[in-house]
Amino acid sequence: MPKTPSSRQMHYVTLFGQDVLSFDGNVLLCKVCEKVVSSDKKSLVKQHIEGAKHKALCEKKKESGSTNVVQMKSFLGATGKQSQFHVDLCDALLSADIPLRKLDNEKLSAFVGKYCKQHVPSSITLRLHYIKSIYEGKMEYIRSFVGSKSIWISIDETTDPLGRFVAHSIIGTLETSGSRSFLLHADNLEKTNNSTIAQSFMNALNVLWPNGVHHERVLLFVTDAAPYMRKAANALQVLFPRMKHVTCAAHALHRVAEEARLLFPEVDKLVSNGKKIFLKSAARVTMFRELAPGTPLPPQPVMTRWGTWVAAALYYAEHLDTFANVVDSFDRKQAASILIVQDLLRSPNLRENLSYIHAHLDFLPSSITNLEASSCPLVDSIAHFYKTIDELKGMPGSIGERIRNKCEFVLSRNTGMAELKVIADVLSGVSADGNVVLSPSDVACFKYAPITSVDVKRSFSLLKNLLTDRRQSLTFESLKMHLIILCNQ
Repeated sequence: MPKTPSSRQMHYVTLFGQDVLSFDGNVLLCKVCEKVVSSDKKSLVKQHIEGAKHKALCEKKKESGSTNVVQMKSFLGATGKQSQFHVDLCDALLSADIPLRKLDNEKLSAFVGKYCKQHVPSSITLRLHYIKSIYEGKMEYIRSFVGSKSIWISIDETTDPLGRFVAHSIIGTLETSGSRSFLLHADNLEKTNNSTIAQSFMNALNVLWPNGVHHERVLLFVTDAAPYMRKAANALQVLFPRMKHVTCAAHALHRVAEEARLLFPEVDKLVSNGKKIFLKSAARVTMFRELAPGTPLPPQPVMTRWGTWVAAALYYAEHLDTFANVVDSFDRKQAASILIVQDLLRSPNLRENLSYIHAHLDFLPSSITNLEASSCPLVDSIAHFYKTIDELKGMPGSIGERIRNKCEFVLSRNTGMAELKVIADVLSGVSADGNVVLSPSDVACFKYAPITSVDVKRSFSLLKNLLTDRRQSLTFESLKMHLIILCNQ
């Protein structure tokens, strides 16, 4: 009678020895090498047993005089000395964003074994038996840190390198001593709309409070100003009546900067083509450095990064003559970008537009950067935001009128910011004339409340760094655990 899969694997354990192989009902494990062995054929098991690496490890154990054999519990996260080394090693690699497959490098494995006096597990062992336990440990730490504190939550979505719609949920504590934030959850959305965002919101809180969501402890929801985000927040406020919703202040200033970009098409064209001239030409970069020593190369703004377009325009306002001398020395037939820029530099309106931007928008990039700071007191961040808005509203001329209209539009779509301003007035000692409906203890909790969603943006950057071209076979569940371990160190 042919052997069943389980009886065949138990036969291999009996044949080669229980001190060499073990079977837990699912996989066949080599206790010496601490790795899964293919049990499809007897020849594959025999090939592993007779392999040079397996024999070397057996000799090493004999030379050390150790009679300890790695048991199955070490694979399942037991708290022995060796398994604790595996936990710490796995946690360190994931926290440093080092792929676990690096452990399979024989030189690295030998180095760690020599100087740490520990046997290095295979990457398969860590993936199967340690990543999940480390992830669950992070979750338990977050739950214990939050405890009975009130919280804020921020959600945003992006498209990852594989084209999936991914939503990240960041939570933070609301305390008078400060605020600490954590990446709590990541969702793979079928599509992006108010329903999926609201569901992701609830999924995150169910992870934080598995025994039941504490609706009264969610006091602040921070998102961007997308219509589906505002619609999701309006629906969630029915379930969380104490929750304030505010859209990102840094994103609001970026939207004003985008309005300015539309008002200066020639400057926008210069910024776009100026970076292309030197982007992939080492010879032009060398010539630039020879003709303009000490002058930085033209910046390469990313339109989705807040304030970078204005910063690029300020560069050209400051270095326009030097930049023009270098570009005019190039052959206009070499590239279309050179031809476009040389023609733009002859336009009289270009200098006037750059002068206006430099005179009235030079403070905007630094204002956005200041708002992106973490753990900033609400009083300071609110004051800085409204001061920046007031400066933008003070811009003269027809362009200033367009900017003022944009500022008013942005503020009108962010009613939660006005509510936070009232709370900030109370915290700064200014009378709010009884407009605050929260209890004194709740108002005090807002001392370090955030008004930006930059923490979510930072988690997206880590997501894209994690999903390199060689690491795109991760399942989403595994990717989520990797990311949460990486972000919550």
